[in-house]
Amino acid sequence: MTRELEIKVNTPVCTGCHICEMVCSLYHENAVNLDKARLRILDKWDDSLFEPHICQLCDQPDCVPACPVSALAQDDRGIIHVDDETCNGCESCVTACTYGAIRWNDQFERLFVCDRCDGDPTCVKLCTVRALEMPTKV
Repeated sequence: MTRELEIKVNTPVCTGCHICEMVCSLYHENAVNLDKARLRILDKWDDSLFEPHICQLCDQPDCVPACPVSALAQDDRGIIHVDDETCNGCESCVTACTYGAIRWNDQFERLFVCDRCDGDPTCVKLCTVRALEMPTKV
């Protein structure tokens, strides 16, 4: 099923500029801090690649049922929501995510996962090489 807020990842064209992470943290946290971005770019030096990791809005996400305290929920658009008050930091959801798109940050003691910026993803708008794109609707 194609979701309305799907973001296509085109790894081979990613330059590793990290602008997507910068604008994500700025949008959500009012600060440029890559550790607070809801997506991340991993450097795969052995393969000469930069690899964007962002929530794929799975139809049946492994992360949600993996949470032993039910701190994660998925809405009808596929977006994963985290109840920060309930989350105990066990990282079961992080381990369960096959896309490496949800992560725990020890410094901030919370989970980070893409919420699609209320339907207008900042990372996609500012990715000049189009490593992140929203498919056009037909």
